[in-house]
Order: sequence, then structure tokens, then C-alpha cells
Amino acid sequence: METTATRAPVNGVDYVDTSGGSTGIAGAQSLAETFDNFLVLLTEQLKHQDPLSPMESNEFTSQLVEFTGAEQAVLTNNKLDSLIKLQNSNQLNSVVSYIGKTVTANSLALNLDENGATIKYSLGGNAKTTEIRIIDEDGNTVTTLEGKITGGTHEVTWDGKNSEGEEMKDGVYGFLVVAKDAEGEPVQTTQGIVGEVTGVESDNGTLLLAIGKVVIPLDQISSVQQTKTAETPPDEEPADEEPADAAT
Repeated sequence: METTATRAPVNGVDYVDTSGGSTGIAGAQSLAETFDNFLVLLTEQLKHQDPLSPMESNEFTSQLVEFTGAEQAVLTNNKLDSLIKLQNSNQLNSVVSYIGKTVTANSLALNLDENGATIKYSLGGNAKTTEIRIIDEDGNTVTTLEGKITGGTHEVTWDGKNSEGEEMKDGVYGFLVVAKDAEGEPVQTTQGIVGEVTGVESDNGTLLLAIGKVVIPLDQISSVQQTKTAETPPDEEPADEEPADAAT
């Protein structure tokens, strides 16, 4: 059973055990407590100092320097926190323009929706066989698609059906492109997905784009295009009216 060390509050500040290794800006609270504790100790020291045996000036000055350094560290951490929040906000605003755009991204996961899922892959050379295995959340292969075997970049769309022809539920699936040459050796491949960006977010300073339920880091996006919309067919002209029967 874990135990937590407790101490009586000092100047209204509860003791917090920071031995767990908290570092960086997140440790500002601990630093602030150290600063407050120093004030208490310094005040008590001055109150109980023997006037006939005063503290040496260099030692007293050293403590004042420590006091000033602690204060500046607390202020610096607070300012850095504000700057980081501002920077994250600005970065997030800069990627909002991706929403509604179609992107290609390196990924091992795809998003299946009512339009299926588009997979993009590249072969480093010609292959004898290329398989694209669609994998569910339990690690089971639900279906295997046949891919092109020529070297270069290709696209294939999964219609969302398993090997039995049954419709799979929308959501996130894994996929794996496996290409082999005539000797059965693997052919170098890269794989990714193509989809429309539906949202953006920031996670600890990392910018992420959402393609449906799949979240992709910004640095994994390889291309951005305007999403194509279905062309509206032109209005059909009304058929010529049959001329009225001529009067006889």
C-alpha cells in the first residue's frame, strides 16, 4: 500500500511531495512553495538572531540572492506558460484552413464511412502479388483487397464489405499493404490514406488533423487538395411541345 508523507502547513501552504520527478514548467507550484518557505525561514532567522553575534554579511547576501532567484524563476515559469498557450492557439488557427480539404497522409489506420475508404500506396518496384489486408479492432482480417503490382503510386477504395460481402460498421480500421516479388521477397512499400479533414486539434503542442475518426499528426500530411464536389448537372431544357392539331 502506498503511503504519502505529510507535514504541517507552513505559512498557510500545504506540503506537497515533489519527489516523483516533476520537472519543467509544471513544477512551478513546487517552486512557489519553496519561495514561500524561504520567506518564512528568513523571517524566523532574523527574529531569533543573536544581536551580539550577527550573521556574516556574505552569508546573508547569499541567502538574499537565492530569494531573488526563486522569485524570478516563478515569474519566468508563469510567463512561459502564457507564451506556450498563446503559441498553441496561433498554431491551431493556422491549420483551421485544412478543414474541408482533401489530404493524403501516411497512416496505418483508415476511416470507413458511407463513401467507403480510400487507400494510397507506393511500391518501390514491380511485384508479383500485392495484397491490402483490412484489419478490425480485434486484429482480425475482415477482407483482403487485390492491389496493382507495378512500381509507383496507386489508389484503391474499400467499399466497406468484408470477405463474405457483409457491410461493416463505420469507424476506424487498420490496414497493411503486403507486396512480394517473384522470389517471394517483400517489395518496399509506403502506405497512407486519402480523406477529407473534418477537424483540427492540438495535443501538448502537436497539431493533429482529424479525418473522420482517424487523427493524423500534421507532419504526416503529404499533400493537400481542394475537395472535389459533385458537379450539378445542367438544367434540362423542356421538351418542345407538340404542335396543336391543325384545324381542318
